[in-house]
Amino acid sequence: MASHEKGLTNLLVAAALMSLDAVFIRLSGLHGFAPSFLFGVFSLISMTALTQVREGNVLRVARAGGFMLLVSGAIMGVSGTAFTLAVQKTTVANVLLIMSITPIFSAIFSWIFLKENIKKHTGLAILLSIIGIYIIVQGSLATGGLEGDLIALVCALAVSMNFIVWRKFKQLNRSLVVGAGGFFIALFATPFIAVADFDIKGVLVMMVMGLFTAPVGRMFNAMATRIISAPEVSLISQIKIVIAPLIIWAIFGEVPGTATFIGGSLILLAALGQPLYSLYLMKRAPVPAVAE
Repeated sequence: MASHEKGLTNLLVAAALMSLDAVFIRLSGLHGFAPSFLFGVFSLISMTALTQVREGNVLRVARAGGFMLLVSGAIMGVSGTAFTLAVQKTTVANVLLIMSITPIFSAIFSWIFLKENIKKHTGLAILLSIIGIYIIVQGSLATGGLEGDLIALVCALAVSMNFIVWRKFKQLNRSLVVGAGGFFIALFATPFIAVADFDIKGVLVMMVMGLFTAPVGRMFNAMATRIISAPEVSLISQIKIVIAPLIIWAIFGEVPGTATFIGGSLILLAALGQPLYSLYLMKRAPVPAVAE
């Protein structure tokens, strides 16, 4: 399989698996920080074991990652914790639509930290996203989901920041980064949980998510960023916006409000239009001449 095809396959697998995150959290029936704790513990176990199998010495890989492994893991800890809380406090559609602007935040962070210029079409996408989020938040003021929307915004910011870290430090082992993220998710949740917060069903459901779908999805997503272009990553990742709300609707009958549809349309226009235009520009770019 060619490198580009492998990257696309990795990303499709990642999007499909990560679409199930919100479904598992809702199905667990757990509340507060309990799902976060289990998500973190099981992710730490699965990804540390996978790194040991693939690399032979997990401690050597951890030492090679150094301080930035902890930084990336802590950022993933913030995003994972925020996500599990957000889907409990607002509609899944709201969470995923707000998170779909992650590439927009990534462009802003690239401008701040990597000194990359923000192109005009990216600026337009940022403006549309801001308007879309404003409309969604206004709708949540009436339905009581404002807290969840704001937490989802924190999640999107953290995910965007980690994309910048991965671009800057490409040598970081992706599976161990996800394992470190699991450690920090569990660490952040520990002060807010009690034994009474858990039951057998919730533990088993979160075990499937934490041991398989969530960490493997994130690992494939991280691997894909090494191979394919940022616009392609942005486009294919939007699959989650369609899959997860449909599953949630089928199981729980959750229907997004009018404000979500209106604001979400603007956000999707920005989230899809920006990478599509970037791909268009990439195809129009002249191919460098090969010296005779």
